[in-house]
Amino acid sequence: MEKFLGYLLKVLAFLAVVAIIALALGVEAYAFLEIKRTLSKIIVGYSEENTIVKDCLKSLDLVLLGVILLSVATGLFELYIKRIPNLPNWLVINGLDGLKSLMIKMVIFIMVISFAGRVITYDTGVDIAYIGGGMALVTAALTYFLYKKEAS
Repeated sequence: MEKFLGYLLKVLAFLAVVAIIALALGVEAYAFLEIKRTLSKIIVGYSEENTIVKDCLKSLDLVLLGVILLSVATGLFELYIKRIPNLPNWLVINGLDGLKSLMIKMVIFIMVISFAGRVITYDTGVDIAYIGGGMALVTAALTYFLYKKEAS
């Protein structure tokens, strides 16, 4: 029974890895389309600087999201299926906590880029302060979680 459950876990993990990789490839393909659109605007001399900056940061967000998804797929593969040789040290996952830490760091990084895009293109009201405050609280909570995990 234990062998069957172990096999079933590996099959489910493999299906999850394949699905996450497919999602990452879809996100990356969409990011490349956005990059192509943005480059086309730049080449033809589109004059709205805020739009160009916003589009560039959106493309960067999408590329990073795809990379995060690939990193998660790699971590799940390493945890449940088989170790992958010659990975960079930052991508070697030794436990579920390591995978969570990697994801948290990447999510914080994407939040920073996303917020920078909003700040650069924002032009009305004080709502941006509420968005920034909310992101700061989430970042502080995630950072505290990482600190506590590394301390223990």
